[in-house]
Amino acid sequence: MRRRLSLAKASFACALVFATAATAADPLVSRGGIENARGFATTQVVNGLNSPWGMTWLPDGTLLITQKSGTIRVVRDGALMAQSIDFPGSVLDLGQGGLMDIATSPDFETDNLLYFTYATGDPQANQTAIGRATWTGDGLAGFTEIFRVAAAKEGGAHFGSRLLFLPDGTLLASIGDGGNPPITFASEEIRQQAQSLQTHFGSVIRINPDGSVPDDNPFVATEGARPEIWSYGHRNIQGMAFDPETKAIWASEHGAAGGDELNRLEAGNNYGWPAVTYARNYGDGTLISDRIAGPGYTAPVVVWLDTHAPAGATVYRGADFPDWQGGILSSGLVTQDLRLIMPQAGKKPRHLSIPIGKRVRDVDVDPDGKLYALTDGENGALIRIHSAAK
Repeated sequence: MRRRLSLAKASFACALVFATAATAADPLVSRGGIENARGFATTQVVNGLNSPWGMTWLPDGTLLITQKSGTIRVVRDGALMAQSIDFPGSVLDLGQGGLMDIATSPDFETDNLLYFTYATGDPQANQTAIGRATWTGDGLAGFTEIFRVAAAKEGGAHFGSRLLFLPDGTLLASIGDGGNPPITFASEEIRQQAQSLQTHFGSVIRINPDGSVPDDNPFVATEGARPEIWSYGHRNIQGMAFDPETKAIWASEHGAAGGDELNRLEAGNNYGWPAVTYARNYGDGTLISDRIAGPGYTAPVVVWLDTHAPAGATVYRGADFPDWQGGILSSGLVTQDLRLIMPQAGKKPRHLSIPIGKRVRDVDVDPDGKLYALTDGENGALIRIHSAAK
């Protein structure tokens, strides 16, 4: 089950051990022409959503969906409730920013807490922030901001913003690199900050549920480093997923042109952006780096040269599709599909497409193992993906 469902607080040492060497494995490089998966059908559950971004299920089966403008929609028993809920924080709805992800506390049955990521500030100076609030049954109370990126950036690009609770109760959140050139920070291209431990840009952070820093984070003792940083060298992660069977953490990451990635995340690792990348600059197609790999950088598992534009992600452990067990599903904004990546021991993963026909913003599995996709835009929809035989 994915990031938002309650997970047992078990030992998680295997995922928190610092990597001592870069992964040298050759990634699967997708250039298009992906084989379609078979035996599935889709059913629209609700529509009329306004630029939905994230979703989470509550223990009673209620589904909450964030909308980028700063509101939350409620789905009960397959029906969209007419009344939306206003998010209590200050949201900047600009470009890629707004109210973004939502996650249910692992201890929701006792604390009733929901966690959110959102953009805040103004067009000239804005940041990704994390807040939490208590679910009252029909609204939110007691809102508190628990984290905000240390430095402000300009423009409406690259907020990152996916949330993932780990089995030890700590929270991962992705922070974008701040945007494309000509945006600058500290007198250089802002995207170069993804290689710096002194800013949160281009990182995955790990915090406790109250916003404090776990004392076993990889850079807590590194002078000048932001102690929240858990991994870095990322461009713009909008999908993260945890596999409870393999303990793997997966992240789907927007590259620039021809450089989208699926990465397996480990604490302390540097994933290369922009020092090593397949991506090219928008417009003129020039190389961002003359290297696609190098010592000290962890290689991606998949590179999408065909511009997948990956958003949400989940690991499939449902009942409808036995052949998909353990597969990573990545939702595609440009490809308008779900990409199914099936890891294979000692070999490159198998790669299939599940066409949806609309920009797919998020994908998740509900507490009963049913698979859902959330489509993007002014008339976004919740779609169930199920066996064609049902």
